[in-house]
Amino acid sequence: MPVGPHTQHLVVGAGLAGCLLAWRLHRAGARVRLIGSTALPAAYRVAAGVINPVTGRWMTKSWNFDTLRPIAETTYRAIEASLGTRVFHPIPEIRFCQNADDRKRLGRRLRNPRYADVLGRELAPGEASPLFQDADGAFEIRSAAYVDLPKLVGGLQQYFRQEGVFENSVFRHDALQAHGGHWNYQGIEADSVIFCEGASLRDNPWFDWIGMRPAKGETLLCRSPGLSLPHTLFHHKKWVLPYLNGQFRIGATYDEDDLSEETTETGRTALLDAVQTALCQTHPIEVIHHLAGIRPSTADSRPVLGPHPTLDGLFLLNGLGSKGATTGPAMAHQLSDHLLSGAPLDPEVDLRRFL
Repeated sequence: MPVGPHTQHLVVGAGLAGCLLAWRLHRAGARVRLIGSTALPAAYRVAAGVINPVTGRWMTKSWNFDTLRPIAETTYRAIEASLGTRVFHPIPEIRFCQNADDRKRLGRRLRNPRYADVLGRELAPGEASPLFQDADGAFEIRSAAYVDLPKLVGGLQQYFRQEGVFENSVFRHDALQAHGGHWNYQGIEADSVIFCEGASLRDNPWFDWIGMRPAKGETLLCRSPGLSLPHTLFHHKKWVLPYLNGQFRIGATYDEDDLSEETTETGRTALLDAVQTALCQTHPIEVIHHLAGIRPSTADSRPVLGPHPTLDGLFLLNGLGSKGATTGPAMAHQLSDHLLSGAPLDPEVDLRRFL
């Protein structure tokens, strides 16, 4: 698609949210420009991209999962077909109960028809896996998956680079000016500017009032020659995600106080200790990569999107948090439909809730 000085949509931020939105708009035939720096820290490089239908201490079904999961898979499959690479990986999941209260909670969930599509068998103590401590039993979780986010985002960046619509640079907010009913950025004239900046939203002068609650997360990419894990996502306080090459991922920490991008020895130790405690035998574990990033979470743990309340042409897509692989595609669809046809936004994610 030829690119001139005018574009319909200027997408700021080339991480998961920005790339998914640009993809959706581009596929709809809209003129799009994408700006973002691959040199800046980004949550998608750290996240394991887990799609998990049952989460948290209380074993609750993830928000709006029945709607979000099909949109996510359809989107990732379409991107796979276009890019010629695989990024979406369904995987069995086992979660271990930690005590008698967990087992009671599980019993209530199994009797709840809302959970019938995501909960599998209840497993007696010792039945789930000989590798893990299992005094209180476990249960199967259906519809889990993981998305290779670095490959996904990197592939989309390359796609837009080849289309001639991706500018790999740091966006300068002070260079964006309203001009004649449009927005002008360093010679690019745009009808709309959509900010998808993740945790960097705090530096955005137009949307810094949004109720964000960022949280740092650390993960470890590991290997252990003596530990042969099946292709199953295991959740035993922390999760262990095995890859087909024999490596595995351990995650994740959660810290709202330390919002630096630096890895910590405390995080590393906590993750390794959690896994060694969960295993029946101690195994030497080599850490290949220790990663840290900032989750762009909101105060109410919901995504946030929509138009600026007073400035025409400015929009936001943010707040994907720890469930970005699940929520990102649907949020990109919703905002693109709003931009292209004026479709209404879901009040649960509309940024007007923070006014």
